[in-house]
Amino acid sequence: MSVTKNVKENIRELQAVAEQVDPEQLEQAADACMQVKRIFFSGMGRSGNMVKALAIRFMHLGYEAYVAGDASTPSIQKGDLLIAVTASARTKVTLNHIETARKQEARVLLISAVPENPEISDYFLCVPARTKVETRQHAGSLFEQSVLVIGDAVAEELKEKRKVTTEFMNGRHANLQ
Repeated sequence: MSVTKNVKENIRELQAVAEQVDPEQLEQAADACMQVKRIFFSGMGRSGNMVKALAIRFMHLGYEAYVAGDASTPSIQKGDLLIAVTASARTKVTLNHIETARKQEARVLLISAVPENPEISDYFLCVPARTKVETRQHAGSLFEQSVLVIGDAVAEELKEKRKVTTEFMNGRHANLQ
């Protein structure tokens, strides 16, 4: 298969995932974000790379956005939101972050590939990249790609709901590069 065909197949797989995501879960995820000022992100491995990208996007929107484990991340508190990304819903470090958030009375949005809510979060978003969509890609690639695309789509919805301008977001873009 050529690189061009691989790109087209990957996009087809992303489209198939998008068609399987529960619209109600997507709306609940956006609503959870609308209710808070501070959002913390947790994920390990490549999921961790995706949450770092999403934290930047949410910072652009005006949120105080932090990545769990970064040295400059403050403590999570009551009224905050933790967005935890783990395809298996079993990643120990991410589960520890969920447990800490719950003890602090923060809300938790779990984004996972498991089809059923494991009842460890206030909000649940199933990204069925491993369960309902077959993929040729290695390991969790489709899940991670889907998390980034869906996260950016949620950010677009929040931009609209919060009436955030592109100029505002551009003004929050890093300039120490």
